[in-house]
Amino acid sequence: MKQLKEQIKKEIIKLTEEKYKLPVEIMDALRDDLNLNPLLRYVEYTKAASTVPPSYEIFLRNKKSFFIIYEDFSLAVEIENKKYYIGDMEELNMAKRHLNHILKEPSITLGDSEADTESSGGTEDTPTEEEPEA
Repeated sequence: MKQLKEQIKKEIIKLTEEKYKLPVEIMDALRDDLNLNPLLRYVEYTKAASTVPPSYEIFLRNKKSFFIIYEDFSLAVEIENKKYYIGDMEELNMAKRHLNHILKEPSITLGDSEADTESSGGTEDTPTEEEPEA
């Protein structure tokens, strides 16, 4: 029974992560190295970036993003223009701390009414002053 339970759990994880369509090494880096497990909790979506060397941009649920980059000898994580190599334990720990920092940042989204108010410079009910005719 325990074996069946574990198999079902693995299958559920596999099905939920299929939407990301990432290479295995990138998925492993996110889950195992950066501790973003389950991915569904942290990652909104991903996309391949047109960069040299090749990389993937990871978009988080709080509207922040970072890159995982293929380097010659290791994968690298670039968060807010700071690069960390996953193969180096000290840098991996710094990357986890930096990632934790951006995960804690709130995502600020304006509602439609607030956005309209800010773009017009006031509310629609506010009368505007007209210049007196001379």
